[in-house]
Amino acid sequence: MTEHEIADLLNGTNSNIIAAQAVFLTILSAYLVVAYSVGRSLAAYQVGFINFAFILMIFVGFNTQLAQLAVAYAYADELAILRDSMERIRTEDQAVRIVFSGMKLVLVIGALMFMWQVRHPKKERPIEFAPIFETVTKSV
Repeated sequence: MTEHEIADLLNGTNSNIIAAQAVFLTILSAYLVVAYSVGRSLAAYQVGFINFAFILMIFVGFNTQLAQLAVAYAYADELAILRDSMERIRTEDQAVRIVFSGMKLVLVIGALMFMWQVRHPKKERPIEFAPIFETVTKSV
């Protein structure tokens, strides 16, 4: 392949990675909107189905994005070889994958915890001012 063809493939791969990130954020936002708006009133089956679909879609998209990252690094290395450049990509592919995976994992776990907290709200304890006022009146 020529340099221009590889550069075009790399550009297309990068566009796919960005589009997949937009899809991830859309799925995450939709899940959070459902959790916030109707999460408390859903039946257990409905919550299970929504959680299963959410996790499945995130898992498939996540694996696809990791594969696209590997392809992008391969194209970038091939492009560097064709340009006779000694400056290969300095960022390690594995380090980017770990950071990328970690950020997505934190967002997904946070969304699942949000759904849990909406479905199982803590009972708020009333604020008790009586002991504070008693100590103030005793000292006066």
